[in-house]
Amino acid sequence: MRSLLNAVRTGLTEIWAHKTRSALSFLAIAAGSVVFIDAFSSIFATYERLARQREVSGMARMKISQNYSRVYSSPDDYTPAPVITYEDVQALQKEMPELYMVSPEVHNWRNVLQYGELRVTTKLMGVTPEWKKRDFIYRLRGRFLNWDDVENRLRVCVLIKKAPPPPGNGFYKSIRKQYNYTGDFDTLVAHNDLLDKLVKIDGISFTVVGVLEELPYSTRPDTIIDSAQDNRILAPLTTLVHYDFTSSIQSISIDTGNEKTFDESLRKINNFLKIHYGDGDPFIVDNQLESIRESISSSITRALLNLSMGMLAFLAGGIGIMNVTLATVFARTKEIGIRRAIGASRRDIMLQFIVEAVMLGLIGGVLGSAVGYLWGGPIKVMLGMGASRIKVWMPLVSVLIAALTAFVFAIYPAWVAAGLKPADALRAE
Repeated sequence: MRSLLNAVRTGLTEIWAHKTRSALSFLAIAAGSVVFIDAFSSIFATYERLARQREVSGMARMKISQNYSRVYSSPDDYTPAPVITYEDVQALQKEMPELYMVSPEVHNWRNVLQYGELRVTTKLMGVTPEWKKRDFIYRLRGRFLNWDDVENRLRVCVLIKKAPPPPGNGFYKSIRKQYNYTGDFDTLVAHNDLLDKLVKIDGISFTVVGVLEELPYSTRPDTIIDSAQDNRILAPLTTLVHYDFTSSIQSISIDTGNEKTFDESLRKINNFLKIHYGDGDPFIVDNQLESIRESISSSITRALLNLSMGMLAFLAGGIGIMNVTLATVFARTKEIGIRRAIGASRRDIMLQFIVEAVMLGLIGGVLGSAVGYLWGGPIKVMLGMGASRIKVWMPLVSVLIAALTAFVFAIYPAWVAAGLKPADALRAE
């Protein structure tokens, strides 16, 4: 223990006496620590987002949509779009009861809502209770649509209260302002309690049975695929078809509930569509699971690339420390000879130079971890990049790797120093 304390004291003295050389030695180690922390936080964030994706939005997702390329592709003939009925959706659910979610949707992009004397532009979406199973980033007041509403085509609706937009630069603010044609509706819902009130949508009376309040952007689960949806009013799908808001179902969102059986489910659904609508590809089945996997793979690849750059910085720092330690050995040859002559063992000499090198690595690791924490937190937030998910163990592991790197690269110079014979070392002056 005394030898170790003496080595630490000597090392600090040597580092302080050659401050510039020491700083240049551990800067590469510090850079490696910064990149290491940022890369590991990216990997951790990706897997955390993956967990939220499974919980909130699901992984085994697909979407059936009308293939409008077939409708408009002919320059002479207009081919009517194929029609999916609610009965077709029920038939699919009956044929594949293992599916976790089958959510048919109809959209109406411009509607007029009237409340008292106030008339505002909005947009309407027809759904079933299945819609609530995924991407539910809301607080519910009142109740949601139920199967009784759907089966009996009741004139009920659920309004969506939008959360304040996230902070952004001037360009995105101008885009939001330019295309936000439902701003008056958002203001109406935000400043009036319409729960259990009677409203008119395109002249037809609806009772507001629920209000969905969007979670603030800062508290929403961070998923691989953005779970936010730009909806304003939800009503029973069958009600909208019955009252001629729309003529058919435009899309069906499906979650098979199991990634392992996803391909088999996809095959069965394609067969179902061919049996009911023929082989002309009247519908597009969007494989969202593949998109999610590609996004995950891209994120991990970028993080691993950053991690490899961090390891290269550690390697460069280790080589720099080895070079400086070798130079120190040759500059202190006489000191080594005197110490050996008065009884210092080879182990003592090795310990001295290894401790000095490890202290350089520790200083670089601590400095780099501090800078990495500041970069991943306050600096990224100020730059509008979003804070990194830095865990306590990440800086600790970074410091440990820095010290280990310095230790490994100091072994050879320390071995050279310990191998010097006292007589040869004394003559070196």
